[in-house]
Amino acid sequence: MDRHILLTVSDDFSSLQAVRFVAGFFATADYPQLTLLYVAPNPKAGLTEAEIIQDYGNLTRRETQTKSLAQTALDRAEELLVNKHFPRANIHKKITFKQLGTAKDIIQEGIAGIYDAIALGRRGLSRLEELINESVSKQIFTTPMEIPLWICRSNEKPAPSVLLCTDGSPASLRCADHVGFMLANAPEHEITLLHVDCGTSPAVPEDALAQARRMLEENGVAGRRIHQKIVKCTSITDTILNMTRDGAYGVLATGRTGRGESRTQHLLGSVSMNLLKQLESTTLWICH
Repeated sequence: MDRHILLTVSDDFSSLQAVRFVAGFFATADYPQLTLLYVAPNPKAGLTEAEIIQDYGNLTRRETQTKSLAQTALDRAEELLVNKHFPRANIHKKITFKQLGTAKDIIQEGIAGIYDAIALGRRGLSRLEELINESVSKQIFTTPMEIPLWICRSNEKPAPSVLLCTDGSPASLRCADHVGFMLANAPEHEITLLHVDCGTSPAVPEDALAQARRMLEENGVAGRRIHQKIVKCTSITDTILNMTRDGAYGVLATGRTGRGESRTQHLLGSVSMNLLKQLESTTLWICH
């Protein structure tokens, strides 16, 4: 089954971080399908129907200019991928005019397009972070969308290894399923299962690791590629960040909420939100 990733692109150079990550991380013949999405400013935004009719000629020219800029950005992203040996046949490009706001439009496209992941660069992350203190954030983080988010950082050559955090929670198991699905046929990617034990979770470490391992193996990940660690700690976030840095992992994968966490708590500052804010060079894969 083909994997399909929605990659966001804009004029901002930092928005290409998602493109660079995908170009550098998938370095085998088993390439996923990509849709490069550009959410363009809508020249008609805020105008009445009468105003649109009255200024139709100018609006049409502005739409054409906007699409031309968007196409240039998409073409640049495509060439970056192709120069990294990504097959051009696997790359699709899409331009859409902003309707609900950039972040929400990206989410809507992700849902409508039945993608396996939505990849955002640093600018995409900033837009989502700006929404954290607004009610619209609840729509993003509580909408029952089963699409993992990839928050891509500035790393030209991401390490192929993956650190997969698990505590036996449903979200962490969905994340294990996602990692297995995306990387089953990519033997260069080693996966380390991590259970951080701070004495506050009801999870049995060995059980949590066994469940995550089973998810990976059911997706076809060979057992020799799977490693596991149990680490005692006083701070879950600090421990995961230190493990990620010291192990030189290209991807940190985790559930959005762990055992005992509600989505409301997550919005106020859970482990996953702290990781989202503090990771420097490792890409975060995060699942509901």
